[in-house]
Amino acid sequence: MNNYKRFIQNQFEKAKSTMTEFISSRSEEQVNNTLELNSQHYAELKSIADIQQTTVQAIVNGMIVQYLASRPSELVTISVDQKEDNPILYLDGICKLVD
Repeated sequence: MNNYKRFIQNQFEKAKSTMTEFISSRSEEQVNNTLELNSQHYAELKSIADIQQTTVQAIVNGMIVQYLASRPSELVTISVDQKEDNPILYLDGICKLVD
């Protein structure tokens, strides 16, 4: 009976060790989703946030939403005529080639 108790205790310790390793590796994998702001910009945003009774995070999140909504969703397609008039447009990375 004593061997069985020792066996169960060893299995429990192994399981506990495995779970500890699993939890610590998961926490290391989590992405750090913080954003660093210039201290002067933060101070300016903080004073604006205080006046508006909100947080700097809320202001920055709103700015990001506005930026993402205003940017074009697709690259501008350049016509073949424009490419023939200006051969530099054929260079990789300048335009999206459409066949």
